[in-house]
Amino acid sequence: MTLDQDRANRIFPPATYADGVPYDLYRELRAAGPVHRIEEPPVGDWPAGPGYWAVLRHADVKHVLRSPGDFSSHLGGTQIRDPETPADLAFARTMMLNQDPPDHSRLRRIVAAAFTPRALAALATDIESHVHELVDTVRPLGATDFVGLAADLPLWTLARVMGVPDRDRRLLLDWANRVIGYQDADHAASATADPAGLTPSATPPSPTARPPPPAAVRSTRAPAPASPTSTPTPTPSPDSRTRTACWPAPGRRG
Repeated sequence: MTLDQDRANRIFPPATYADGVPYDLYRELRAAGPVHRIEEPPVGDWPAGPGYWAVLRHADVKHVLRSPGDFSSHLGGTQIRDPETPADLAFARTMMLNQDPPDHSRLRRIVAAAFTPRALAALATDIESHVHELVDTVRPLGATDFVGLAADLPLWTLARVMGVPDRDRRLLLDWANRVIGYQDADHAASATADPAGLTPSATPPSPTARPPPPAAVRSTRAPAPASPTSTPTPTPSPDSRTRTACWPAPGRRG
């Protein structure tokens, strides 16, 4: 079975998915062959791309995912749209999805405990309870914007998995927007979290917020008398020490 290239290319434009996933089209593609070359025409402000290979059958997808030596996530990233600059590519490679073993394996081991069957069963119960709470808040209204109601649920779930306090979870949204949408001006500078409402652990220390040294320390730190034949050696003041604050860069995941 052969398939017209223009029809195959329909799986690329976002408009194709406005009314749902085109399952019939994907069935046609799988029937015609396991792999198809898809063109990347310009979309909105996005320029045309070089095209990509669409792998559509389950067994072949498993083979690709388990063969990082042949199909690298690190080499050019996993997003269909290629990073525009070497700096963009380096930034994309900080994400777990854009890493190959052993780096990817190391990060998977860190999060594995949160995705055991027992942990997921407990999480499902928490999610169901939270959904009921969300619905109860709008039930008296009779109608609501479903997108607005449900938009926070994935963020709430992720914060739950990671143990992030409710007050800080908007930071996760901002960081995710900046990482995933670093090429999108609407998301690259996402800043929905209110700094005044964050917990102390989510607020980087101010470099000017250190207390003054004790009076006893100040009064006893006098420079030694200068020798007539030597250059005086300055005594460092406690106020002159360099303070280094380590804090995750917004939008990056460690």
